[in-house]
Amino acid sequence: MSEENEREILNELKKMNEKLDKLNEPSPFTMPIIIVIGVAGYLLLAPFLVDVFVSIL
Repeated sequence: MSEENEREILNELKKMNEKLDKLNEPSPFTMPIIIVIGVAGYLLLAPFLVDVFVSIL
């Protein structure tokens, strides 16, 4: 293979590697979103579960 072909292949591999790195970066908003969903779920489900357990007793 010629040097030009090798350079093209290397450039393509570098581009693919950069794209994969971007996909693997953690999003900065994931933890706050998880916390908000957890709190919202607790606030929505807790009263219902308390009613169920109180009615059983």
